[in-house]
Amino acid sequence: MPLHTKLCMLLLLFSLPGFGQSDVEGVVRNELTERISGATVSIQEVGKAQPKQTKTDGNGKFKFNLSNGAYTLTVSFQGYSTYQKSDIQVADNPVEIGIIQLIPAHQSIEAIQVTGQKRLIEHKSDRMVINIENSILADGMTALEILQRAPAVKVDDDGNINMRGKSDVAVMINGKLSYLTPKDLATLLKGTPSSSLKSIELITNPSAKYDAQGMGGIINIQMKAERKSGFNVSVNSFGGAGRKERYGAGVNMNAQSGKWNLMLGYDHGFRGEEEYRNFDRYFPKNPPEEFSRKSIQYSTTSEPLRTNNAKLGLDFQANEKLYFGIGWTGSFGTYKNFNNGFNDILFSNEERISNSLTDNSNVSKWNTNTLNFNFQQQFGSQDHTLSGDFEFLHADYKADQVLLSDFQETAHQKPFLSKRVNKTPSLTKLYVGKLDYLHHLSNQQVLEVGWKSSFMNADNNAINDTLKAGQMVRDMQTSNHFLYEEQIHAGYVNYKLDLEEWNLTAGLRMEQTASLGNQLTAAIETKRNYLNWFPSASISKKLGERHNLQASYSRRINRPDYDDLNPFRYYVDAFVFFEGNPLLQPELANSYELNYGYGKNLHLSLFFTDVSDVMTSVLTQIPAKNQTIRSRANIEGFRNIGASLNHSYNPVSFWTTINNASTFQNHYFGSFNQEAIENKQWSYTVQSNNIFKLPNAWSFELNGQYNSAESDGVFERKGFGFVSAGIMKKVWQDKLSLKLAANDIFKTMKYQTESHSGSVRMNQHFNLDSRTFIFSLSLKIGKEGKMRTRETDSSEQQRVRGGS
Repeated sequence: MPLHTKLCMLLLLFSLPGFGQSDVEGVVRNELTERISGATVSIQEVGKAQPKQTKTDGNGKFKFNLSNGAYTLTVSFQGYSTYQKSDIQVADNPVEIGIIQLIPAHQSIEAIQVTGQKRLIEHKSDRMVINIENSILADGMTALEILQRAPAVKVDDDGNINMRGKSDVAVMINGKLSYLTPKDLATLLKGTPSSSLKSIELITNPSAKYDAQGMGGIINIQMKAERKSGFNVSVNSFGGAGRKERYGAGVNMNAQSGKWNLMLGYDHGFRGEEEYRNFDRYFPKNPPEEFSRKSIQYSTTSEPLRTNNAKLGLDFQANEKLYFGIGWTGSFGTYKNFNNGFNDILFSNEERISNSLTDNSNVSKWNTNTLNFNFQQQFGSQDHTLSGDFEFLHADYKADQVLLSDFQETAHQKPFLSKRVNKTPSLTKLYVGKLDYLHHLSNQQVLEVGWKSSFMNADNNAINDTLKAGQMVRDMQTSNHFLYEEQIHAGYVNYKLDLEEWNLTAGLRMEQTASLGNQLTAAIETKRNYLNWFPSASISKKLGERHNLQASYSRRINRPDYDDLNPFRYYVDAFVFFEGNPLLQPELANSYELNYGYGKNLHLSLFFTDVSDVMTSVLTQIPAKNQTIRSRANIEGFRNIGASLNHSYNPVSFWTTINNASTFQNHYFGSFNQEAIENKQWSYTVQSNNIFKLPNAWSFELNGQYNSAESDGVFERKGFGFVSAGIMKKVWQDKLSLKLAANDIFKTMKYQTESHSGSVRMNQHFNLDSRTFIFSLSLKIGKEGKMRTRETDSSEQQRVRGGS
């Protein structure tokens, strides 16, 4: 036999095992068309004993290479009914299964097709998601009001946010970390209408991929930015009142043609608000005096807020794997606070020492512009992904204050007029660059690495004038020109392993921080340069078809913002003021969590956080001058331990009830001004959300929440609650929604605190403008089909005044 014939026969022999091999592939999605990672996919040839098995990758894809024959495919994932497809014929050509949509357990296909709507509150592996779009009560509210009503979230009058009892929560907007001061963030959220919001995500124990900022976890506010095929317009408006009128309107448009997508949006809002405030202080007796003293303050505030928010974005989908986007957002507004009242200082026998009539007016204006460029490139058959995000932000902020104190004549005081005028122009520039790479090591393993650098420059000039001898003169003791520069460079690595019953995530993040605070007026510089490592880990185990157990750990940091570091004084009146502390140090936290889930309807969490050098609000009391100075300082530590429970249930087909309960103990310990701080207290919160689907496209929502008393540094916040209700009617093929909502119906949402510091007892009671009645409508015009969207999870930051 010729040699070439033998070689051909040999090659043919070696090729026989591969003859008749073909790929079988598909994509697994849930009822909301979201891709499912880690679903178990098995395929078994008819008449064979052993099936082949794999897991879906990060894009929900799976692939088998099979010999010719007939097969049965099975797909399973926790909380969903098992999917099975038989008689799959493999015969030399690739087999495309297409999209496999899994159905939640005990839910029919018809139910999914009819509703097509996300739950109001959803639980995912690392977060709770509140879908604002699906709430009747949300329309006409602001982002801050919605945040105040989120499960286990509280916002105090200064805008400080806490979650499950832990303060210093980081807030992200569209995955971008905001470093606004609490008051500036509160102002921004007050000016953000609910019609602009898609969802709020509560992330209690983030992985190393996220910025380490935020001792209490992360709250991510997702704005609406849908990319739909064709031309689509949505219009919304609302009007109503509490003690003052509120109204607003907005429009969003997107046009998609071929590879291009254009997005435009604008909304304007006016929010009137009136509050009544009591602020009482009880001083000890001074040695020469017979009686102790007390200060009784009362004021009425009027707080009109006008906001304008605009956005413009252009996306280009070069091909299935390459995407570019560029965008601009602008936030422009004015916030005014007119405060009129009195301050009486009396002996305990009611003899009046001092009486002053106060008029405190504050006007804040901001103009913030943000430019953003981003891209995403996928590589290879497994869609390894490289993404980048680059941003520049320019924020111009101005705050003007005029404080008049008209002191009346008493037996202990002659009449006189005190006047302070403060102007605080502020300019902030922020540059952020970020790269992330995701690599599929296998169908079960993913490796993520990334780098981010940010550069911030803030110029804050506090100019204080005071009245002396009938003339306004510069107050050099309280004026301060403060420059602040900060660089943060961070890198991370994150590893994920998805097995049939086990899931592991482990990561490490490094952050290098360099900052310079320069008090030009006082000629004082404060330099800092420090490196921190932030490990994180999460492991979960499936226990049968519907049970899941997860344990997680993360290390977090909370850095003081430049407003806390600036020793500038803000006067509430002649006797009470706030001031910054340039000696503040970062606080570090270790957070542990154990979670149990039963299907998609029951979730239990046990959590513990230990914080060193915790930053908290403290008080300096000067009884001889009737003065109270509020600032922030580091004390030894803080511990938070507790449990939370979430349960969803359908008592009947038209009624869905979602209930949350949590209990926790806050323990602050340390000392300030040589006075021991030992504040420990158990607290609880309960919330119930109820949605009723009624005939003829009507629906009704009833919500209630109660929060017990809670410790916060040297303060104790008293308990409060609320009940709200709303009704909605959809018409014109569900394109027009009409809603009427009543918030805090029984007027029980009040802000009250008490503190004991420096032998002084202090009580605050704010009667909030929380009972409102709002009518709103929203109209959608255009197609509902969605184009291909990116799946990103960025975490850039915005650390500015008035940022958006």
